[in-house]
Amino acid sequence: MSKPVGAAGLALIKQFEGCRLKAYKPVKTEKYWTIGWGHYGPDVKEGQTITQAQADALLAADCQRFADAVDNPAYCQLTAQLNANQRDALISFTFNCGTGCLKTLCRGRSLPQICEAMALYNKSGGKPLAGLTRRRAAEQGLFNTPVKENADMFDVEKLTEDQLVRLAERMQAALAKRPISEILAPELEQAKALSITDGSSPNAFCTRVQCAIMVKRAKIKAI
Repeated sequence: MSKPVGAAGLALIKQFEGCRLKAYKPVKTEKYWTIGWGHYGPDVKEGQTITQAQADALLAADCQRFADAVDNPAYCQLTAQLNANQRDALISFTFNCGTGCLKTLCRGRSLPQICEAMALYNKSGGKPLAGLTRRRAAEQGLFNTPVKENADMFDVEKLTEDQLVRLAERMQAALAKRPISEILAPELEQAKALSITDGSSPNAFCTRVQCAIMVKRAKIKAI
């Protein structure tokens, strides 16, 4: 099981699906009935009613099922290239159109082409529907919305191991560009002359291992 749908995707799905606790057919030609937050399938029967808690549980399960499909290269070959908003947009699309349409949409297309082709899926019974046209436009809008990278970068509790590594690498790179303090420059030159350090990346972080090695070298030189 992959990670769940993001907040933006969930909000979009809720916006267009709405929540109804009694089974209904948004289009008379639909094969099955719909209930809750757009839950559709043979398990929904005419006249069926559910609670809000059941509707929310169905939504979570449906979103996860479609998120798993979007994360599967068999359905979306470019899944590894998707950012969070693109992934959410495709989860919403799949929630509405199904995994078969997701596979067809993504087959042989680049990301810009996938986004453009989403607009073609605005029909029911062969006829364009205003609601579907608006939904595809909203999904395209989300797909094309830049992600605010590292919005939670300094909330360490929310970071994954990969994000922590990326953060450390970016901080190292930024520190490496800073000029050396005039006060510390002579000290660095002395340390280089004594082979305590090679002097590379003088403003970068020092690991415990590196620190231990330099301390050991300094003690040896002092003897």
